[in-house]
Amino acid sequence: MMIVDEKYRVDIYLDTNILVDYIEGTYPLLNKSIDYLCSCPFVSLRSSHYVLFEYTEVRKYRLFMSKSGKTKYTSFKDRLYSLFRKKEKKLDKDALKAKIKRTWNRNSVDYNHIKVEVINKIQEELNILRNNLNLNFDEHVLHELLVFPTNSLCLSTKISKEDCLVLVSCMLPKEDKKLEHCILLSRDNQYYKSYQDNISDVDSVFQASNLELPQFINTNKIKYQQNKQLNLYKDTSIDITDVWNDIICSALKSKHSDSYIGETYFFGKSGISSQCVYFDTMNPDITLQESEGLLFISKDLKTKISIAGPFEYMNNGNKITLPYRNPEFTKYSFLPNSITPDILEKLRQKGNLVFYENY
Repeated sequence: MMIVDEKYRVDIYLDTNILVDYIEGTYPLLNKSIDYLCSCPFVSLRSSHYVLFEYTEVRKYRLFMSKSGKTKYTSFKDRLYSLFRKKEKKLDKDALKAKIKRTWNRNSVDYNHIKVEVINKIQEELNILRNNLNLNFDEHVLHELLVFPTNSLCLSTKISKEDCLVLVSCMLPKEDKKLEHCILLSRDNQYYKSYQDNISDVDSVFQASNLELPQFINTNKIKYQQNKQLNLYKDTSIDITDVWNDIICSALKSKHSDSYIGETYFFGKSGISSQCVYFDTMNPDITLQESEGLLFISKDLKTKISIAGPFEYMNNGNKITLPYRNPEFTKYSFLPNSITPDILEKLRQKGNLVFYENY
């Protein structure tokens, strides 16, 4: 497997609902997505102590409901109790949950009677998350520096206190560590809407604590390839690999905007032109700079190639002196030094991301 430096890995923080859905396995596209992200060398999956606590509570409740909902009524007391279950059905979801959590007793099933089974099941699930997804909940811990921005966020926006903590914890995993870029993955529509509606206030709170904003992706409305949208909770024949590759490539360009140059394009079938590598900055404001090397990452994320300089760049048929910018012609080429034909072929493929690399 290709080894990728942490610097070039995209951090993706999984919210509680994503982990619950993954374990329950109800939505095939979601599970395929998480499995692919786990296998991608350019991705690091993350979660936190707080998500661990939430996950435990959610699964405890669901397992209790599942086991207490299948009880046969044998005694007179049980049969009498069942006559009043229609009232329970009329309660809304949140009210029912609150009612049950007050006693943890339902249909004559007491939680204490099944807790060993629940504990073992949840521990088994957490082992799956840790082992199959390489999740380390200890990477994002609960610490003192979370208190002020979480409190400020809760007061400044309509986002719930729980979601505020997830937002801050996502970017501030430990007291001595801040993330420069991270994708927050959640299927909570209200959470996503509150975040978007309050983005200005969220940004102000984060700036006050010198934190970067996370990139929030709603798994019900995943945007990719500029104008396409995908819902992971509907069965479709789409290749999720292409979707996530596009998202990861975009994230890499954003994360390394200071070293990202452009993308390769194919040109030249014979002669010296077939020995050169071509790329387009697609940005008239980019100034080409000196660098010790260049890094190429293929758009399918299967190839990562570093090559050493120096480089003699051409622009519009002319040799150039660095630094150089030509806003009217953003395409460049160079003749790489001492590389094999196999490497040259990969470098010349269309769509490779190109970054400056300094050792």
